[in-house]
Amino acid sequence: MNRKELISQLLSAVVYTALGFVVTLNPGASANLICSVMGVCALAYGAFCLLFYFIRRHDDDVSRFTLPVGIAFAALGAFCLIAPEIILSVIPLIFGIILLIDGAGKLGRAFELRRLGFARWGMVAAVAVAILVFGVMFVAQPYSAIEGVMRIFGAVLAADGLIEVYFTFRIYRLHNQ
Repeated sequence: MNRKELISQLLSAVVYTALGFVVTLNPGASANLICSVMGVCALAYGAFCLLFYFIRRHDDDVSRFTLPVGIAFAALGAFCLIAPEIILSVIPLIFGIILLIDGAGKLGRAFELRRLGFARWGMVAAVAVAILVFGVMFVAQPYSAIEGVMRIFGAVLAADGLIEVYFTFRIYRLHNQ
C-alpha cells in the first residue's frame, strides 16, 4: 500500500466516521436531508437527460434512451421531494444492503489480515460480522422507525470508519515491514 492509497483510505474513513456521528446525533434531519439530496440529484439528472434529448434529438444513437431515463429520474426526484415519508420508509432497506456489502468487504479484509499473520484479525472479523448482522436486521425489518434505524446506521457507520482507520494503519505497517 503506497502513501496515496493510505491517504485515500484514511480520508474516506474519517468521512465515514464524521457522517456516522452526525447521523447518530441528528437522525431525523439526516434522513430528511438524504431524501432531499437524493431528490434534487435525481431531478437534476433527469432534467439534464431531457435537455440532452431535445438538443440531440436528431442523433438516434445518442438520444434513444435519454428520454425515458430523463423522465424516470425526473419523476423519482420529484417523488423524493413531494413524498419523502414513502422514500424514508425504504431507506433502511437501502442502508441494510450497503451494510451487507461493506461487512462482506470487511470480512474479506479480516481474512487478509489473518493470511498476513496479524494476531488480532479476529477483532476486525468480529466488527465485520456485527456490520453484517445490522445489515441483515435492516433488510429484514425495513419499515421500522426511521430515526432508530438512522441512529443505528450512524453508529455503525462511525464504528466502521474507526475500524477502517485501524485496519489501514495495520495493513500499511504489515506491508512496509
